Amino acid sequence: MIGLHNGDRGSTTIFVAVAVIAVLLVAGLVIDGGAQLRAAQRATSIAEEAARAGNQAIDVSAVLQGGDVRIDTDAAVAASNSYLRAAGANGTVRATSATTVSVEVNESVDTLLLSLIGINSLSASGSATARIVPGLAQESP
Repeated sequence: MIGLHNGDRGSTTIFVAVAVIAVLLVAGLVIDGGAQLRAAQRATSIAEEAARAGNQAIDVSAVLQGGDVRIDTDAAVAASNSYLRAAGANGTVRATSATTVSVEVNESVDTLLLSLIGINSLSASGSATARIVPGLAQESP
């Protein structure tokens, strides 16, 4: 028999190679994108906890003297930074007022499949703010 399609020789190989690359790229987006989402959730969780830890640094002397409930800003920043260190996270802490602590956490996650196309890591961040809300004052009957 005479081959009628001699010009098509090897076209399936090219198609399979392109399809495999496309599948790997989609898998990389799913797997590495999921890892980035998990890193962002972790960063937000750590930021929330660090802000809460900082907001527990109440200025006791001001409260005992009958003043408003407020944080000791230096102690709050130190407590939040201590929490970040214990969690193994990098971030910035600011006492934005006498009642508020803000924390921003940045993380980087190494890629598995996207590194095949030169994307070796993805960044993720999370932020949180904790604010003191004084309780209700009780009046004497």
